[in-house]
Amino acid sequence: MKNLISIFILLFLVSCSEDPNNFILPEKVSPDIYKVLFENESVKVLKATFKPGASDKMHDHLPMTAYVNIGGKLAVTLPDGTINERKIPSGATLHNSKIDRHQVKNIGDTTVEVYLVERKETHESYRLDHILPEVVSPDIYKVLLENEEVKVLEVTFNPGQGDLMHEHGVITFFSLTGGEVKNTLADGKETKMTIPNEFAGHGNKLVKHQMQNLGDTVVKLILVEHKNLKYVE
Repeated sequence: MKNLISIFILLFLVSCSEDPNNFILPEKVSPDIYKVLFENESVKVLKATFKPGASDKMHDHLPMTAYVNIGGKLAVTLPDGTINERKIPSGATLHNSKIDRHQVKNIGDTTVEVYLVERKETHESYRLDHILPEVVSPDIYKVLLENEEVKVLEVTFNPGQGDLMHEHGVITFFSLTGGEVKNTLADGKETKMTIPNEFAGHGNKLVKHQMQNLGDTVVKLILVEHKNLKYVE
């Protein structure tokens, strides 16, 4: 796993500029590939879809966490002209703590789909002694990546399945497949809701709850827990 992460860091490693006036937004220069699912003052969630042969234009990313929903073969061009070709598997997860500039082309024969969570601001790292979902419900929560800045969780609820009471700190989330769920807070308050596909959001408060899939289809989400974004009491 460590070798896999190193490959992806190399793949996305580029020269960068801290000057915001020179920052090139991917969704502005390549709107056919990048779709903004959510954005606030702290984070931005993007979905990138590369059809076979598709290429974006040179662009920048803020410090980001990426999840490869559908993998494939990509060529990444750096500002100096260097080209790195890599085959990226579905489910791969990576994190880059720097501002990066690059251009990406799908050189395979299948569509590649990647979700990106960009961090707009950084605060002093915090640590919460909370009830970890992957500890109390390991059949639902799988840790894909964890370092000093983020923890990425894959969350899969089969039909009728529910987790145990747990807690989250500052998180950004997006749904790969939505459905009907019930959210129960620590005080017993219940809320039923419909999670659409590609639904994304961000929470900056400690949340204690449990979830249950009320539908007859699998609900799958990705959670990015931020260790250095502002935590609101």
